[in-house]
Amino acid sequence: MIFADIFRLGWGYTALLVLYWLVVIIFLIATDREPSVTIAWILVMCLLPGIGWILYYFTGRNWEAITKKSKWFKARESIRVPFMEKIWAHYKQESTGFFDANPNKQIEMLIKTIWNQTKTAPLPARNIEIWTTGASYYPELLDDLRRAQESIHMQYFIWEEDQLTDEIVDILIDRISHGVEVRILNDFFGCLPYSKKGLKRIRNAGGVVLSDVTALNKLNYRNHRKITVVDGVVAHTGGFNIGKEYIDGGKHYSAWRDTGMRFRGPAVFKLQDLFCQRWFEVENESLWLPKYFPLDRIGEGDTFVQVAHQGVEDEWHASTDAHEIAISRANEYVWLQSPYYVPTENIAAALTNAAFAGVDVRVMITGIPDKKIAWDAAFTYFKPLLDAGAKVYLYEGGFFHAKSLVTDDVASAIGTMNLDFRSLYLHKEFMVWLYSKELALFNKQVFLNDQMKSRRLTLEDLEAIGPIQRFRNSAYRLMSRLL
Repeated sequence: MIFADIFRLGWGYTALLVLYWLVVIIFLIATDREPSVTIAWILVMCLLPGIGWILYYFTGRNWEAITKKSKWFKARESIRVPFMEKIWAHYKQESTGFFDANPNKQIEMLIKTIWNQTKTAPLPARNIEIWTTGASYYPELLDDLRRAQESIHMQYFIWEEDQLTDEIVDILIDRISHGVEVRILNDFFGCLPYSKKGLKRIRNAGGVVLSDVTALNKLNYRNHRKITVVDGVVAHTGGFNIGKEYIDGGKHYSAWRDTGMRFRGPAVFKLQDLFCQRWFEVENESLWLPKYFPLDRIGEGDTFVQVAHQGVEDEWHASTDAHEIAISRANEYVWLQSPYYVPTENIAAALTNAAFAGVDVRVMITGIPDKKIAWDAAFTYFKPLLDAGAKVYLYEGGFFHAKSLVTDDVASAIGTMNLDFRSLYLHKEFMVWLYSKELALFNKQVFLNDQMKSRRLTLEDLEAIGPIQRFRNSAYRLMSRLL
């Protein structure tokens, strides 16, 4: 019927339409994307010519290929690569020695994959501290900011305007008055709803405050990373953004559960490098200078860590791939925490296969949602997990925002990546992998503590969901690339 309508338009219009279809098909096939993605875009752009191109412009472009051809990327890498290679050369012997001497072959593939994809070896760190509440975490962050003598670099997805941010702003302005360089880079879309009065005060005092990912054609791709580096020697990261609600739950939640981390040592240089990469694209300023990477003051480390990072423009999705490898290589258990669970097919399959193989698989998400659509969609992914013998927990002690993984008492990871499609594929994210039995046991206990405040989801719970709600959840699942 559709073809009969087309031919009624006349041969000229028909020829133009067929030519358009051929151009679209050839263009999309030539991008060498994942087959299902290519086919989906062919259907959208052929059936909805105008709308299809708009959707593709905002959500479907191959940013990896575009970025590699861009002048700013080539300029950045020409500066960054030789500088960072000299930095990493100082720790090559230590990194190689750790890898060769490590008797646990279970994590060998994990280390190699991150190393080869990101060119980042395991690096020594020390004084690693982990907090699970904002009330205990932020005082440490504020103390480090107060002690800054040379530079403060902060990069966050969200920077709110409240009592906590006022205190941070006052500290930063004081440090600026003492000659400390302050640079702040926040995600444009993530900070859009919040007042910028405090940030303007920092700018007026002499700090530099910029927004990241502001281009209209990149609004679908966010910078979700959280980084603070003070004087190039101490780093903070984890799930905490900058806002008082991360302490008390704000107006919507009775409490907020998150994970933050602080460490010293050479591993700090990797977070500094990630900050510098984004800063260069936004400001066209190179921060790859010895004063921001103080080899003479960084000291040593007693625990090896490795940063798996990714963005939509990167050739490899190292954070996601590291999760897949850790899950598939687990022998005894693999426990994951994330506010959301809208995974890629590979992550979902890895968890299900591990559970079928007898591995103790546990997934914990928030039981009190902030994004109802993503939360409802998650319930369409749980049945295969439960059928395979995995355990799913809904945290009910407040809003749950932690992102972590722990496996077999040998490795754990803390960072910014959620178990949803946006984090696993579209956003700029990273996870800090900790190769330490002591820290793995610590994070294991954190999971068990959270489990006591959680409700275990059962197959009976899923079967009790009504047909209308089940259809709604399935419809939301179709939107997984946008959730």
